[in-house]
Amino acid sequence: MSTRSIFRAALAVTGALMLTTPAFAESLADAMAHAYENNPQIASAFLSVRAAGEGIKAAEGSRLPTIGAEAELGASWNSAANNWTGSDSIGLGYSQTLFDNHQGDAAIAGAMAQYDAAVYGAENAEQNVLLSVTQAYVDVLTGRRVAAIRAETVGFVAAQLQSARDRLEVGEGTQLDVSQAEATLAEARASSAAAVNALRVAEANYLRHVGREAGALNGQYGYSALLPASLEDGLARATAAHPALLATAAQLRAAQYGYEETLAGFGPNLSLNGNVGVGGWTNGTVTQSASISLRLSVPIYTPNRDPAVEQANIGQIQSHLEGLATRDQIVEAVRQGWAGMEAATAQIEAATAAVAAGRIALNSIIEQNEVGQATTLDVLDARASVAGSEEMLISAQAQRVIAAYSLIAATGSLGADELGLPVVPRTAEGQRAVVAAPVDAWGDLR
Repeated sequence: MSTRSIFRAALAVTGALMLTTPAFAESLADAMAHAYENNPQIASAFLSVRAAGEGIKAAEGSRLPTIGAEAELGASWNSAANNWTGSDSIGLGYSQTLFDNHQGDAAIAGAMAQYDAAVYGAENAEQNVLLSVTQAYVDVLTGRRVAAIRAETVGFVAAQLQSARDRLEVGEGTQLDVSQAEATLAEARASSAAAVNALRVAEANYLRHVGREAGALNGQYGYSALLPASLEDGLARATAAHPALLATAAQLRAAQYGYEETLAGFGPNLSLNGNVGVGGWTNGTVTQSASISLRLSVPIYTPNRDPAVEQANIGQIQSHLEGLATRDQIVEAVRQGWAGMEAATAQIEAATAAVAAGRIALNSIIEQNEVGQATTLDVLDARASVAGSEEMLISAQAQRVIAAYSLIAATGSLGADELGLPVVPRTAEGQRAVVAAPVDAWGDLR
């Protein structure tokens, strides 16, 4: 087989490996859907939502009455009378706070804000998991394509080595050509082994994030509709609706309500108390009793007041600063995603041109080699240049996909709903949690 035939066959094999996929290959949406339904991080995040919902119920309990039952049986000895006297009673007690200086209202509002933060936190965790799935999916596809190119390079160099040996046997080649081909083959095999190892790492990462081993992947994405129209549009969407920013805003509201709750704790408290009971069986005289009272408590001096108030105020400041830091991170992520897409697009154009030019040059050098105007080393160098350009193109294509999905995540749109994943939305209650977006509470974070 001639060198030109070897080259054309190699291109055909590479094209088949890079462009064709089985009809049943898994798409990125399929991988995301499986991860959404099985990833423990998402399940844990929605359990946090459920726990926060229980916190609201606990806070609402401060408005409800407390009813309890008590029973007592005892005896006492009197030395003067030298006898034992028995005592017994049974009764019901009732207590309810009528006014607590709005401390309970602040506690309930704070618990609701914590619930909102948990919901937004779960949505952010969902985004992070789906972005990790995207990275793992693209890494496997990239690893397979690179491994295929390097395996094909090994075959190409091996064929060149055999051709060099054949020419040496008939007196048309040199030992230098054979030695150079042997060295290049050793390098190609080492490079191919490295690509296989990198692919194994990528497949292990895929198993971790998706929850099952990577089978055939078709490389279909479909993210164009979710991309912002411009950088300014992306920034506006991110600062308005990113779940991480909404979560920090909810945390800030919770801290504000916590401060109000602390202040209210140092105010007046009015409670209604009552009890009914019966006793005296041990003494032979059964009596009944009942009482009701209003209790007003007004603190005058509390040594722990100032530290508690200051701690609550510090909590507000910390929440506000954390919100500002989150906003800056989101803005940075949007800008990086947008710049990454532009850079990758330029790299794709350059790499595509380099691949086309490299293949033309390689074909020309092969022809020159067949008539003795180019050496085997020239052919191998040209083939290495083509392989490098092909890997550069694959890397740029992968970078653009990752940058696009990172940008979508930075705008807060990489959720199961926005992606249209074929899943049943999961929450602690089994339904999609609906939380009203705060209007003014987090305006300072923009």
